[in-house]
Amino acid sequence: MKRMKRATFTAAAVLSCTLAFSGCSLIGQVVPDQDGTAGEQANADGQDQGNQDQNGQEQGDQNSQESSADQNGQQSNGDQNGQDQTGGQDSSSDQSAPNTSSSSADGSTGSDSGSSSGSQGQVSIGESFEDPEMQDKIEVLSAVRNFDSSKKATAIELGGEVVLLEVKITPGQKYSGLIQSGALKISEDGGADYRYDQTDGLEAEMRAAGFEPFEDIKRRDGGTHTGWLAYVPNEKQDTYTIRYERGPGKVMGTDEKVPEFTKTFDIPAL
Repeated sequence: MKRMKRATFTAAAVLSCTLAFSGCSLIGQVVPDQDGTAGEQANADGQDQGNQDQNGQEQGDQNSQESSADQNGQQSNGDQNGQDQTGGQDSSSDQSAPNTSSSSADGSTGSDSGSSSGSQGQVSIGESFEDPEMQDKIEVLSAVRNFDSSKKATAIELGGEVVLLEVKITPGQKYSGLIQSGALKISEDGGADYRYDQTDGLEAEMRAAGFEPFEDIKRRDGGTHTGWLAYVPNEKQDTYTIRYERGPGKVMGTDEKVPEFTKTFDIPAL
């Protein structure tokens, strides 16, 4: 009798501990809902239910599409018979239209001849300034208006223009880093919007015409660097605004901050 009571008591104690442990486990699963763990399980359950609903919907849509396809097939046969009588005439009409030019992905035509919206000419600018923080010295020497370009013939025909800008830069030695062509942008609307240069697509034409393209400058290399940048405004203007912009920065390994620097000037008319 005592052994039976002791066994009963032991079984009850084990069950109580099991429930208590199980209860702690349940509480542990609910708490992570705050960081999204329980939410992930809810999403998984919702996805399972959504997949079942979607399968039912897809089966219904497939049946509907098959029925519609049968009807469309009948209508298509009737329409095709009517179109066959006039198809030959339309095809010959399309082939007779002259193909005067073909456009490439960069907006150029297949023509080898240059195109310009006016007479090409060079104008002097003579603008110079220095970035006080970086100690870079920038000189803007001149610009070429109405540059003859077959690559941008389409843009020119639509009222645009290819403009070349000659710059001379002596990098400072206080900091390292690059001086890139993207620092000089053009505006055709008085400074409301600025666009990057398009030198990369015109390098071959520029070199052939004697205008050496600008290349990015490493400050640690020092020296003085001269080159040309190419811009393609959508609408030709009498004058354009150029903005030199060097964004803000921070000196690596320190808390020193370098404020941004900007300078604007104009490209005059011929």
